[in-house]
Amino acid sequence: MKKILLVFLGAILTGAAPQPAEASEEDKIGVQLFEQRGCGACHDRTTDQTIYRLGPSLNQIAEAYKGHEDDLELFLKGGCKPIVDEVRYEIMHGEIVKIKGLSDSQIRDLRKYICGDQ
Repeated sequence: MKKILLVFLGAILTGAAPQPAEASEEDKIGVQLFEQRGCGACHDRTTDQTIYRLGPSLNQIAEAYKGHEDDLELFLKGGCKPIVDEVRYEIMHGEIVKIKGLSDSQIRDLRKYICGDQ
């Protein structure tokens, strides 16, 4: 144990500490789509925006679609109603019309970002 600690400490002091893995290009697509489409104007990663008459957090969406991620992709393609915050669907509908024009792989990347499985 002492040896491991010394190696780790030495790595830190020499700047050789392990760096977090950089996201792959594929992983970055979901983030870029989220930002380019202005999704962040209504959806935050952790803060429920519904109290401001905006959208649920990405964490809330991810939790609601956990185990049913394909349903989220179907929703993003305009193929079904949401299972989260149906009351505000009419506001989101205009955005879905724009999003559903994305390719299947782009929709999948956006879903991965929303669900946090990057």
